[in-house]
Amino acid sequence: MSLYPTLEGLKSAALPTTDRVEAWTVSQVADVLAASSISSPRFAEELQAHPSTVPLDIPLDERLHEAASPRPARPETFNTVYKRREPVRRDSQKRREALMKGKEGSRRRQRWENDRLLHNPHAQPPLPSDWEVHPTYLRQNVPYFLAPLWDAKFARSTQERQRKVDAAKMPADRDEAEALMVKRELRAKLKKSRGAKGLLEHLERQVRDFVKQWEEKQKQLEEEGLIDLDSEDDEIVFVGRDGAMSEVRRRDMQEEIFFKDKLIFQSLIDDHSASFGRYLVHCIATYYGLHSWSVSRDNPARREAYVGLKRDPRTRRPSIARVVIPQPLWAVV
Repeated sequence: MSLYPTLEGLKSAALPTTDRVEAWTVSQVADVLAASSISSPRFAEELQAHPSTVPLDIPLDERLHEAASPRPARPETFNTVYKRREPVRRDSQKRREALMKGKEGSRRRQRWENDRLLHNPHAQPPLPSDWEVHPTYLRQNVPYFLAPLWDAKFARSTQERQRKVDAAKMPADRDEAEALMVKRELRAKLKKSRGAKGLLEHLERQVRDFVKQWEEKQKQLEEEGLIDLDSEDDEIVFVGRDGAMSEVRRRDMQEEIFFKDKLIFQSLIDDHSASFGRYLVHCIATYYGLHSWSVSRDNPARREAYVGLKRDPRTRRPSIARVVIPQPLWAVV
């Protein structure tokens, strides 16, 4: 496509010499553009007859031709000390591998080399059989005709093992069974009311003090020889060192020995919420092998819960069913 500007009002014979214009005004630019026209090459013959036109060819669809003599490429210099810096990328496979390997001489690089057995001259690639799935336990191939005997042997050993486990879980006597039942019941009761755990601890401390005091008195009397453990009479036999004892001492010792109960909890008779406290007292007494009961008193009307010692059926004396003081209930439930 050619562009042929048409200059009107000018003759070819009287064309003035082209002067360089330092500055163009808006009106001059508008006049020049208005006098320009665009036409196709087929009108070239017609335009030759008009000496007042100047042809202008602008290659719009062709690329710019490169210079005939291009500049020689600058020789690239190679440095043996500093390598060429590669463009920085946020993430690439090469960067991931470098991070996984770690720096030379670091612990990460050592672990990476040890995992791949790089410096082990005896390392061998895994065989196809190494990738097969096998059980981790030892397998024993048993013939078919021995399978029933094999099953019976393992069934018998399993039953014996289960019998031992059940025997270990079973309580030794009735007191142990009752203590185990108390723990289960209290654990279920206190699961939804954690605030009652403080009341349980307060009541149980009183019961534990009562049991400890009784044991200390029994040991003291045994050391002094005031109790004959082999006697099966209803009353306790006091034996002095010289076979005699004053009446005052005998009466004092009897009062100390027969102090076999203790008041643990009391409340007004109209207080319906106190029934839970009495329930805790009965549970604690059962856990420690003691006897518990509740009594109503007058002036003022109140309800009291006591704990006491049970009477041994063999010696017919007050004693504690559990020889060793068990772990506190507030620490178990």
